[in-house]
Amino acid sequence: MADGASPLPLYHKVYLLLRQRLLDGDFEGEQPLPGEHALAQQYDVSRLTVRRALDTLAADGLVMRRQGRGTFALAPAEMATPQQGASVDALMMHLSRMGMHTQVKLLDLAVEPATPAVAARLEVPVGAPVHRSVRVRSYEGAVFSYLQTYVPDAIGKRISRAALGSKPLLQIFGDLGIRVMGAEQTVTAVMADPDSAQALDVPVASALLNIRRLVRDASGRPVEYLDARYRPDRFEYRLDMQAHETAGTPVWLPAAPAAKTRSRG
Repeated sequence: MADGASPLPLYHKVYLLLRQRLLDGDFEGEQPLPGEHALAQQYDVSRLTVRRALDTLAADGLVMRRQGRGTFALAPAEMATPQQGASVDALMMHLSRMGMHTQVKLLDLAVEPATPAVAARLEVPVGAPVHRSVRVRSYEGAVFSYLQTYVPDAIGKRISRAALGSKPLLQIFGDLGIRVMGAEQTVTAVMADPDSAQALDVPVASALLNIRRLVRDASGRPVEYLDARYRPDRFEYRLDMQAHETAGTPVWLPAAPAAKTRSRG
């Protein structure tokens, strides 16, 4: 396996490749994975590199290593439930479920002058005070997201440090009587900068999933700008789709929200 100029350690590349095969169901639970020697030949790496990759998969609960018998695939735990539908209600339900089944830790909270990019999104003057919080979210002790959130000063002054360290921001808005009515969201990929890399325990310049969300209240005013970065090996973002006939041509559109009885909240 050619290493090139990639910042990822070689064993981590093998780990990611094997993890994808495990999630794709390439290995049956009753049969062991290929042995270390076979995998080393397949990926053109040393057996030590393969061993480190398998140890990492075992630590993640994706495989079980049995002395004298080999390495066996395990059913992976769900890191995120699908988001059903694209409405704001569906988005809030999805985030609420995530908030109930994951843990959050507040790393930083400060009042800062709005940069041009943040000012444009929150529709405030450049340099206006905004409240920036930095949090990480974990599932069963494994950190999977690095969250930078910006809110206007008038709202930020009403949010306590304790609330940010224990509740999703949309729940905090509800407690404050702020009615959320719309959200604009983009999904892309970015490289990990030193801060997010340290928080997510990945090498600098690693590929991360990036979700940016601008939330508006009932009057259309921005109340939150979120820049969230996720480890792609621990989190996936899914959206159910349905095919609709439009002038004889099938068009893919978000599926209708699931029935409320499916909510785990």
